[in-house]
This record gives sequence, structure tokens and C-alpha cells, in this order.
Amino acid sequence: MSPAPHTARGIRALRRLLRGAVDLRQLDVEGFRRWLTHELPRWQADPAFAQRARIRDLRRAHPELRDLERTYRRAVAEDEASAPSARLRQMEEELANTDKALIGLSAALARAAPEKKSPLQRKLAGFQARQELLRERYARASEASPARQILLQVHAELQRLRGTLGLEEEEARLSELLLSQGQRSGHTGQSFEQLALTLTRRHIVPDLLGRGGEAAAQRIQVLRGVTLGAARSEFDQLVIRRPLSPGRPVEVLAMVEVKRNPNDLAHGFRLRQENLAWLTGDAAHYDPGQYRTRYFSSGHFDREAVHEEAGERFVFARGSFRRFRREPKSGAFLKRLYFITRTGTLNGVAAAALSRIRHRVATDERWQPESDAYLRALLHWCQSLAEPLEAPEVLRLYCSTTARAQHVLVVGRSPSAELR
Repeated sequence: MSPAPHTARGIRALRRLLRGAVDLRQLDVEGFRRWLTHELPRWQADPAFAQRARIRDLRRAHPELRDLERTYRRAVAEDEASAPSARLRQMEEELANTDKALIGLSAALARAAPEKKSPLQRKLAGFQARQELLRERYARASEASPARQILLQVHAELQRLRGTLGLEEEEARLSELLLSQGQRSGHTGQSFEQLALTLTRRHIVPDLLGRGGEAAAQRIQVLRGVTLGAARSEFDQLVIRRPLSPGRPVEVLAMVEVKRNPNDLAHGFRLRQENLAWLTGDAAHYDPGQYRTRYFSSGHFDREAVHEEAGERFVFARGSFRRFRREPKSGAFLKRLYFITRTGTLNGVAAAALSRIRHRVATDERWQPESDAYLRALLHWCQSLAEPLEAPEVLRLYCSTTARAQHVLVVGRSPSAELR
């Protein structure tokens, strides 16, 4: 069993994160070039990034491929604008439906009892005859369309060139890498969520107990994946106090947002501010239309909702969230809103934006890192991905007081010390 990773909290821990920030929003071209130079080796260690770059460089080395792709796009547009196009699309749909029926009938025939095979075989034969007739009609209609014949010819040329260059194999390899990467990411996410639950019970729950003693502790529970049947709301963790009377609404003591990447703190913060406005009835700070569901038909949290977990039912009402209040100075909900994240470099944009930046660098066939003009345009695009409030601003809010700084737990990547 691996030892628990070092976890830090408090002003010093948050300031360490802020000191290590490389905020893309503040960089000039030269600073951006240094940032890319630093990041590229790490990105290139990712097999999927390296494979995308390999495909990019293969395409850059063969401009005839781009020329033929442009020709193909023009042929597609001309085919779609041609008179026979609508009838051809209809026939393609009929053929696709027939193919699906044949697959289904073949599977049913393989499973059928002997006495039921004869009618299925007749039905299968009927669909096979229909398929053959449709194919003949489609072939005649296609041959009678000059635009479709040009499209088929250009498509065949494009496929031959892609095969000659090995592009099909390279793209298939990328698909395999992305599938494997997605499976690993899902497992890593589950592991971090389990660690976050442990940290909440070990460090956040004691913050909330006060002097209640053992009797008070027994009424505290951490719920996970709470949605309450609402739109735009799935809470990673809610620390609740059970009611003294069964069936009564619970009392929410804390909301815990779990973000593996510290750059995603702002996204979670912005959404939870809006969610808390909805939960507390602060109608000026959310759009009821976005929260309207079959259960909450008014778009407001105006009726009790139930969360079920481990065979138990937990009732929530607006009063369940009465302890959440806005800070007088910032106007934000800070007290009782906790975050658990990992150490890492703050970049001034969310992880999804960073992923888009990596994807563009790996696939941009105009890639010219030595060109100031190219880097200036790329930097401007990167900066356009930022929101007005990003992770550095969120951490500064929590650094405003010693007490608030305790609300962000930063998990290290190696077990080096005890929790502070």
C-alpha cells in the first residue's frame, strides 16, 4: 500500500502555488516563446501528442495532400448542390436501413429455435433481394450524375494518396493511443476522488465539528455526487448533519469541490457560486431558465429534493443551505466552500483550454515557433481562451484571511511530509 501523499493548506501553501504561476494572460511574445520551450518537452513525452505531431509533419511534407483535400471539399459542395443529390441521399439512407435490418435478422436467425428459422430465412431473403435492387438503382443514379462521378473519382484519388503516405495507419495509431489514454485517465480520476474523500473525512470534517463531541460526530456524513434532480449541479461532496427527526431536511455544513488540476479551480468556483445562489434563493445571481427541469418546473429551488446513497434517503430544502452566506468584501461564497486539488503550475487558463493549446500546437500545419508574427497570433488566440476569473484570482480570494486559506487542500505528488 502506497503512503499517503503530502497535503498542505493555509496561506503559505497557496502562495507557493501562486509564486510558481506562469500566467499566459500576462505574457508577451518572448515570454510565450520561453513558456512553449519549457512545455514542449513535457508535451512531447505524451505519446498522443507525439503522434499528432508526427501526422502534422507528414502532412506538412506533402502539400499535394492539402491540395487534393481542397479539391475534394469543392467536389462535395458541387455534388450537394446538384439536382440528383437529394435522391441519392435518400437512397443511401434506404440502403443503410436495409443493411441494419439484415444484420439484425442474421443475428436473430443464429439464435432462433429450429421451428422459427423458416419465417426468418424468408424475411432475410426478402431484405437481401431489396438490398440488391437498391444497389442497382443507386449505381444507375450515381452514374447518371456528373457531379457524383467527379466526387467519387476525387475521393478515390485522395484515398490512394493517403494510403501511399501511410496516413491511414498513423491516424489509426492515434485513435488507439487516445482510447488507451482515456481509460487511464478515468482510473486516475477515480483514485483521486477516493483520496479526496479520505482527506475530507480526515481534515475538513474536524474543522466543522467544533465542540460537539462524539454524539455530534455521529450525525456528520459526507455525501458524494449529489445532484438533487437539478440542472447544472453535481456536487462532488457535501458534508451534512443528519436531522434529529427522520425524514426532515439535512443541514449542509460544507461543499467540497475536487479538482485534480489546479487550473480548473476557477471553473469549479464560478459554477459553485451560481449553484449556491440557486440553492439559497438569491435569484438575482442565476438564470431560472437554466435550472428549469421537470422536477423544478419554476427554475427555482422551491421544493424539497432527495438524494439517495448507500440505501439511505437524505432530504434537502432551501433551509439546508442556510449556513452559506456571501462575504461582505468580495460578495462571494467562501466560507464552507472547500477545494481539494493537486500541486501544479498555474497557467491562467483552465485545463480544457490548455488541452486545446496542446492540440493546436501538435496539429497546426503552419507551426513556426521561430516566427514572432506566428507566435503573436498564437498567443492572442491562447489568451482569448481565458475567463475573466481564473485560478490565480480564486487562490488570492482564499488567501485573504488565514481562516479562508484553510479551505483549499493542495495534494503533493509524493509523500514528503505530514499535513500542515
